[in-house]
Amino acid sequence: MDRPQLSHSSHRILLRTIAIAVAVLASLAATVAGILAPYCLAIVVSRTALLVGAAILSFAVVAWLGLRAAAALWRASNPSRLALMTSVALTAVFFSMLYVLVLRTHSLRYTEVVPAENARVWHLPTGSTISYQEYLPPAGIDAKLDPIVFLHGGPGIRFAPFDSEIYSRFAADGFRVYLYDQAGSGASEFLPHIRDYSIARSVEDLEAIRRELHADRMILIGHSFGSTLAASYMARYPTHVSKVVFHSPAGIWKVSGDPVEFERTEAGGPQIGLGSFPLRLMVGLFLMQQNPDAAERLLSQREAEDLWAPVMARTVKALVCKGDSASLPPLIAGLASERDNPGFNPYVMQRLADETDESSKDDPHAALKGNSTPAILLFGECNYVPWRVTGDYRHTFSNLKVVYFPRAGHYIQFEGAEMMTKVVRGFLLGEMNALPVYSSDADPRVSATQNWK
Repeated sequence: MDRPQLSHSSHRILLRTIAIAVAVLASLAATVAGILAPYCLAIVVSRTALLVGAAILSFAVVAWLGLRAAAALWRASNPSRLALMTSVALTAVFFSMLYVLVLRTHSLRYTEVVPAENARVWHLPTGSTISYQEYLPPAGIDAKLDPIVFLHGGPGIRFAPFDSEIYSRFAADGFRVYLYDQAGSGASEFLPHIRDYSIARSVEDLEAIRRELHADRMILIGHSFGSTLAASYMARYPTHVSKVVFHSPAGIWKVSGDPVEFERTEAGGPQIGLGSFPLRLMVGLFLMQQNPDAAERLLSQREAEDLWAPVMARTVKALVCKGDSASLPPLIAGLASERDNPGFNPYVMQRLADETDESSKDDPHAALKGNSTPAILLFGECNYVPWRVTGDYRHTFSNLKVVYFPRAGHYIQFEGAEMMTKVVRGFLLGEMNALPVYSSDADPRVSATQNWK
């Protein structure tokens, strides 16, 4: 006599278990819909209010449909009413989280960017307003014809006092030396719209700077992404570069199907995952890939800069070898605790990085193949950029020599300033004898001694 009752009870428990599972899945599906709807709509819409409306509406509709099915399985007396009340409550929670984590403007943590000491400004015909430093030969020393122009890395960071300290030394050898913050970075002004940032724009800014210096040719020193910019400039203006130094270079361009991933085997510091980014910043960067105007309406360049600085602060140990964090200059070591704005623009970084990943039309490899400009490439043992990037430079530039620095990281000067100065000075003055040149494509960290000469 108890069996039918037990069977009915078990069936009811099963249905309610399924109902709960459906409700949970409905909530997850609604969340996904609330994320994907504005992301897809951003292709054609840039107004934040419309994108937020699309997110809320999508969440609410998907939540109601799923909860209506769950309420029916639960066998509620009024499934539609229960689904409506529950979906309204969940939508309110979703909007509250969306506001707190994404929509709410955060108070700026960092001060305005402070220009470099004795900085000057170029108002370029490209429309860029550029902050720069100039170092001239001391009295009694004739200036050489070709100035040195330093191109900082990132993209989207800036030149720093430790760059000025090492490169200004070459003024004593008769070189005019210039360091500048690229457009949208450091103390240089933001471009009006983040869609304006491109490698081609950076190349034209550099060409405008050459004209400002009244120089027929320049000596380029590019660090990290600065080497990418130098290579792209040389592809466009090959006759205007007399020598080039590639310091811990980033890739010339991304080769299709061959992703370049950072190596942290010898370098210190943690990897940066998605969890390292404030959600508001992450949403801005993802939106930018769909519609740069939508991204900037949500998150200004100034606020993005402010949110990005603490993320960068977590990576500074990767700039030197493991155990060498004491070699970091105070400006870098104190990045997490200081309130001085370092002037790092993540929009610039992402825009230009995406360009090398996705746009093949501006790939400079073909134009550079066999380029015979005198060049050296400086590679440190603990550099986190993979060695195979160096191989690409070696096979692209026919007159390039590689110099390997043991126990040095991405910024070689942090652990080997004097040797780096000696090597670069020797190259600039035609006395390439400070360190043996490395002549193999094999990684010097694991290769045999016959690769040296």
